[in-house]
Amino acid sequence: MPPRVPRNLLIIDDETVLCWVLGRFFSSAGYEVDSATDLDEALERVKHGRYDLVISDLRLSGTQSEEGLIIAERLREASPDTRMVLLTAFTTPDLGTRAQALGVDLVLSKPQPLPALAEHVSQLLEASR
Repeated sequence: MPPRVPRNLLIIDDETVLCWVLGRFFSSAGYEVDSATDLDEALERVKHGRYDLVISDLRLSGTQSEEGLIIAERLREASPDTRMVLLTAFTTPDLGTRAQALGVDLVLSKPQPLPALAEHVSQLLEASR
């Protein structure tokens, strides 16, 4: 059996502690993990990196911001096959529809239990786009 190739994840959240916790959690599960804490850094990583899946917070700079949707749009341009999970504590009735139109695979509420998030990530990576 060939060795398992690590999957590459990008975690985007303005809370550095959350980036660290998610990074440690997924690294210990065998993933290669990068992180970004603001929109500019996230867009640079999306543009120049190669990721199997991106986990992004919806709001990176304030209570009314929606940078996660900007990231989703740029991700689709740069890497159409990359899966994306959008995390948010601020769901709105139309968020899922707008996110899906931009290529987001899954919108999850925050906070999300780590085992549940890991299961969603695993399922998305196993499913073909």
